[in-house]
Amino acid sequence: MSRFQKNTLLIFTLLTAIAYAPLYYSIKNVIKKESLPITLETPETVVFFSLGEFEPNGDGADPRTIRILNEMLDFQFQQTTDAVYLGKHSELNLPKQNRSEIILSGTFDWEEKGIIFAPKLRYVESKSIIEGKSIFVRYEERGSLVLKIQSSLTHLLDETIRLKRLIKRNPKWTYVFEEQILSESEFVKLSEYEANGSSENRKNYFQSIDFKIDFSEWLRYQFRLEKQSEENLKEIWKEVGANPKITPFIRFQIAKNISKFYFEKSEYSKSVEYANAARREKESSKQVFHSDYADTISLIGKSLVLDGKKEEAIFYLTSAKKIYEILGLLEDSMGLENSYFYGLTLSDVSQIELSAYELSNIQGKLNGVYENIYLDYNLALILYRLGRYEATISLLQEQRKKIFESSIPNFDISLQSLLLYGAAEYQIGNWSIAKSIWESIINSKTTYAIEEKLYYRNALFNLSILSSQRNNAEQSESYYKQYVKLTPYGQILTLPSNVNFEIGNPIYPYTWYIPNHHLFSDLEEKTIRSYTGRYLFQTQDEEIRARTYENRLEDTNLILDDLLNPNAYLSKSMHILRKSLFGDLKVYDRGNQVVFLDIGPALNHPEYPGVTSQAVAKHFPKMEVVLWELPGEVDLFLKKVKPELKEKLYGFSNIRILSADGVGDFQTEYNDPNHWILRNRPIPNLKNKTIVIRAANSIDIYEPFTKILPHFVNLGKELKENPVLYFFNRSILLKPKGKEKFILIGNQSIRGFHHNFQSLDRNGEPPYSILPFSISEEVMP
Repeated sequence: MSRFQKNTLLIFTLLTAIAYAPLYYSIKNVIKKESLPITLETPETVVFFSLGEFEPNGDGADPRTIRILNEMLDFQFQQTTDAVYLGKHSELNLPKQNRSEIILSGTFDWEEKGIIFAPKLRYVESKSIIEGKSIFVRYEERGSLVLKIQSSLTHLLDETIRLKRLIKRNPKWTYVFEEQILSESEFVKLSEYEANGSSENRKNYFQSIDFKIDFSEWLRYQFRLEKQSEENLKEIWKEVGANPKITPFIRFQIAKNISKFYFEKSEYSKSVEYANAARREKESSKQVFHSDYADTISLIGKSLVLDGKKEEAIFYLTSAKKIYEILGLLEDSMGLENSYFYGLTLSDVSQIELSAYELSNIQGKLNGVYENIYLDYNLALILYRLGRYEATISLLQEQRKKIFESSIPNFDISLQSLLLYGAAEYQIGNWSIAKSIWESIINSKTTYAIEEKLYYRNALFNLSILSSQRNNAEQSESYYKQYVKLTPYGQILTLPSNVNFEIGNPIYPYTWYIPNHHLFSDLEEKTIRSYTGRYLFQTQDEEIRARTYENRLEDTNLILDDLLNPNAYLSKSMHILRKSLFGDLKVYDRGNQVVFLDIGPALNHPEYPGVTSQAVAKHFPKMEVVLWELPGEVDLFLKKVKPELKEKLYGFSNIRILSADGVGDFQTEYNDPNHWILRNRPIPNLKNKTIVIRAANSIDIYEPFTKILPHFVNLGKELKENPVLYFFNRSILLKPKGKEKFILIGNQSIRGFHHNFQSLDRNGEPPYSILPFSISEEVMP
């Protein structure tokens, strides 16, 4: 407010003081507020800047010179105080790019006798550009380029603050010392360094240079830090920890690197030790108001949390959060991670409401889908503890959508969330839904080995409580006995008289498993592995390799018949599976628009060549059935199998024979015309088709898992646009259209899977079973 404006207001107050006192005091407060001196210690007075790109003009530009100058300037600006240097602008994440107020850059011109540099300053918000006075450096003086360029850029920034009367502090710059200015030949040698070169080339490079400056030492230590071994890191720290000749910036970076090394190894006390060393370097350098400092004390807090010292960690996480907030970097990846840890830690120290507030603030802001899935679970758990059961269910429903978008319904986080989902449904009166959810977890033991999982035991425990509340003492006792049988003695809980379900605990970042899109869950992988590599194909006789018998795999036909028969009575899970595979059922009448790939169909059997494939071809006459057999087995079929048996097989017009490796590259094996035996029959076109694959006592038992996993990955990529149903041994897997990942959705009965004897007995099992929670995001009662 100007002096004229203040005088006008004072005169006006004299005229109004008597007539209307409240207006007088209101105007007086405004004048008092506007008259306060502006402090230069607020965040608004600090310059946030980054380093932009240097543009070469004209011919003869040397990219090596530009690159090394960019690196050297970045190194120098990292040591700036009374300002916040964020880094190279092009390498910053979006929150930091948005926080940068000023970008320093410039242009180079290569002249006959030297280099001209024109400094530039660009305001990020207004996009206006200010150009400074150009400097000229002779080629023989190139060693001083970094000092002169930094001086020109910092002078431009300082003058801009002065001339525009910006309420900003002038940064305190750290320049290259005169004694560290390189000669021309040394600078040329330095510019030859290739950070992305081979380890051997860089080792030879450092042995060849005979000069030592702070920047070259930093490059040397960066190279040495690539070897992430405890012995190497300790040796480096022994050199630099108490060495006054090493700059505080280098000591900070090395200490922080070692702290992260121990953090990733879950050696949290050592991580705290080195993070504290890094913190002291920042404090002694007066670089507390900086994201690097916030990252460091956040690392201390996270290490303490994971080391079980949560009360002690609160101080560091709170301090880091405050710095991120002041810096305007709460939504930076490290700021969000700190808030995540802070929110979870609050819940563990009984600050539940604050925890819910903190975690709600970061919802939708995390980058990875898996991180958001875990956040949904953690927040839902805290909402449950607050008694907000409907909000818990709503959040878990949103989480289910993400789980199915990522094709991970069989991962631990999905099943752990189902446990919580059931508890929330019970609390709002839907005890039958809760019972159904927990029973589906229990019943999944027929599909995979889930009994060792904590959430499986907790589902038994919860069902025991539920049964007790429903006055079914016998069933309650049965569930509780199963729970006790599976639970380690020291972890057995006494059955409570009230409703106190086991729903799990918060799951912290770095303690969960982030899956690869193409990989199976732990449960899925163990199941698939249990079949593979059980027999050596080469060591078995032809008769054993070709062993089969009629109706052996009739369960496959039963499930396909149920899916394709519009009059079949289906469970809700089967309805969803039908829709996923076939959509409009009329198009798929009797197997139309379906290609069935039968891998290893015992084509060489002397009495029943490909008998199970023939059963499929007979049952679904419009389905294209491909007998995918090894070339050696096809040769034996052509040479040894009786002609009348061949003719019977050939009599099915919808049968094709593919002579190829079942675990080979799909495109190579399938699309080669020379691999198809019946040349008068066209190769089945897979476009817009539903694909059904079966491997039963073939690659599933003869190939090792190291070949089976790439087989699934390859199929997922090559058949991405097709819905695929895969009968792999007894397991049933689904790959939805547009996805690459296979999901284990159920299993077939034991019938026909006895490798050493013939049996059509199902041993009391149903022909097939489908996991309801693996087939649909909807939780089904």
